Amino acid sequence: MRFNIDIYADNLMMSVDELQEKGISQQVIQRIVRLRDIYNYMLRNPLKKEREYIDYVQANYRDADDKPISKRKAYEDLEILHAIVGNLQQCSKEWHRWRFNNMIMEGYTVALRKQDASAIARLAQQYGKFNQLDKTDEHDRNYGDIPRINFTFDPTSLGFKRIPDLRKVIDELVSKYSKSVFEDVAEDVDVVEMTDAITEKEKQINLFVKQHDET
Repeated sequence: MRFNIDIYADNLMMSVDELQEKGISQQVIQRIVRLRDIYNYMLRNPLKKEREYIDYVQANYRDADDKPISKRKAYEDLEILHAIVGNLQQCSKEWHRWRFNNMIMEGYTVALRKQDASAIARLAQQYGKFNQLDKTDEHDRNYGDIPRINFTFDPTSLGFKRIPDLRKVIDELVSKYSKSVFEDVAEDVDVVEMTDAITEKEKQINLFVKQHDET
């Protein structure tokens, strides 16, 4: 993706003043404001097609030359929102959880601004209860404790000696044995020849059998 999703995901619900205090550039702030408006429009009209969302963006926002924002830029806006909250036409339980959490955070921001301690406490309690922060995560298998595996192609790490010019040796063996010719293989094996002693023994046996037949 050509843009940094995190900066929009982390700051989507913040006010302009808060964004400026964080030192975010004016160009990014303008896009965050636009994304927030598009997002609210999508919430009000969840069954509209993507083409209709694009039309809304181009009809309501203009570029630096006071022309309707380009279609490419409008599609980028939707791409960012889809990456953050998913496709609204395929709403899932996870998406509704995300939306509810953001509603709580929006209320929490307002409560902080008004210094309403009672509302802050209620929203914090609701947030903790909804996300079950008081319970142990049963799915935590301590995968972070698994030591990192460092893969290597160095045979010396297993106690083997390194073969010089290994690729050349492999190519030569593949070329040699891929022919499947017995004569080629025989060159590399120990061929046991029949000894004279064995031959002589066979002669004696044959002679014994012949003499036995004559008697």
